[in-house]
Amino acid sequence: MKSLINKILGLSLLLVLFACQEDPDIWDSSTVALDGNWYVTYDHEVYGVDAFGVGYTPVYTYNTAADNGQEIWLSDDDNFWSYKVRIPANPEAGTFGSSEVVTSVVDGYEIQVKIENGQIFPAAVELPSGVMADSIYFEVWFEDLEDATGIANDKLMVSGYRQTGFTEDEH
Repeated sequence: MKSLINKILGLSLLLVLFACQEDPDIWDSSTVALDGNWYVTYDHEVYGVDAFGVGYTPVYTYNTAADNGQEIWLSDDDNFWSYKVRIPANPEAGTFGSSEVVTSVVDGYEIQVKIENGQIFPAAVELPSGVMADSIYFEVWFEDLEDATGIANDKLMVSGYRQTGFTEDEH
């Protein structure tokens, strides 16, 4: 009899727990149109496509804690130049960056960075999987880029596509 009572109590507890659950609120951030994981290459006006020979590397764009729709984080998470910057954004126009220099927040490598002419192009590139993916473009200046290229006020042109998750599109 005690076993039957325990089973009934256990079942009742489960029913109460599941009956009281509410559906979670699902919302998009204010910068959802710009947020994503991207595969990009760093090209140079003089030295050409993939000037440093690193191929496609990941960069990440995501909302700030302010969630105000006016700025995003852009980071390469130590995949290429080790930078992470908070920059102005306009999600409605699909643009980001400015002519202002900002300081990267990578510990131990707080260089000055400028991100200009950033743009997201929706469904602009067809990938090997057959999926149409968003494309990204921006220009980046690093305070120590001249050390690598020998050209003053140098910049790199960065372009690529949003990660799809399909194996054939990965790098």
